[in-house]
Amino acid sequence: MRSLVFLFSFLVFLGFRYPVTAQTEPLKVITYNIWNGFDWGKDQEREAAMVQWLQEQDADVIGFQELNDFTPEKLQSLAQEWGHPYSILLKEEGYPIGITSKTPLEMKTKMIGGMWHGMLHAKTREVDFLVVHLSPQDWEFRRREARIICDYLQEAILLPGQEKYMVLGDFNAHSPYDASFDANNPQARRLSIVADSLSKAEKGEEAFINLRNKRIDYSAMSTFLSLPLIDVVQMKVAETNRKSFPTPLATRDMPASEAAIYQQRLDYILVSPYFEDRCSYAEIINYGEPEKLSDHFPVIAAFDF
Repeated sequence: MRSLVFLFSFLVFLGFRYPVTAQTEPLKVITYNIWNGFDWGKDQEREAAMVQWLQEQDADVIGFQELNDFTPEKLQSLAQEWGHPYSILLKEEGYPIGITSKTPLEMKTKMIGGMWHGMLHAKTREVDFLVVHLSPQDWEFRRREARIICDYLQEAILLPGQEKYMVLGDFNAHSPYDASFDANNPQARRLSIVADSLSKAEKGEEAFINLRNKRIDYSAMSTFLSLPLIDVVQMKVAETNRKSFPTPLATRDMPASEAAIYQQRLDYILVSPYFEDRCSYAEIINYGEPEKLSDHFPVIAAFDF
């Protein structure tokens, strides 16, 4: 009995001496394309609704795309409202990327050259986060961006021996895991065929082309997956529930039956093998309040260290 009391006292002592830290607590991550920075800051109602929704989610780290008309000060101010004292904005012009966090962020790299919208690399809780937003208009450009990002990841993260990293954002690309999903939702491809034809007619060889020979190109996502990076939504979510774009807010002028056939998956949280068996939950929240917040749905994942 005395030995059990001693053991218990010793464990309590360890608990006080080595308290649980942010590095060992569960980690909840969100990626969200917020659609033109709430219409370049003019849609205050949508902004307020998203802030409230993010408060309810209580995520630890959030990667954002399309922070249009944002400044570092504006991002910091909004981030404080959903409980994130730390934030980084990639740039202020165009379609900026950003990241916010409950814990201190270390800015590692801001990559703009050679990229459509750019890439932001920041670190917190001993995890490297690469927030991305690939080209929405050209499959070859997306593939080049994927190679640039993966080459950077190899040099800056893998070679130094870092095991904890994630690449998240709006990839504007389809995953080979979703080939059957795409086959059952062909309207998005048909629209791209029309758009590519119009672009070619207008600009000829200079035109941006979204499809490869009128087919969906999977090479950009395959580049990431072969690193390997792990697609946590593919692990946890049924194929029929993987749509991340468009939302009813974006298709509100269409009949519901017509809007449904445009669905596709463009947004991802990809993680290093370290997190593969530590992912406790992953989902695209494509129902409820997010139907009214953006043209993209948010992707969420939680991890147990």
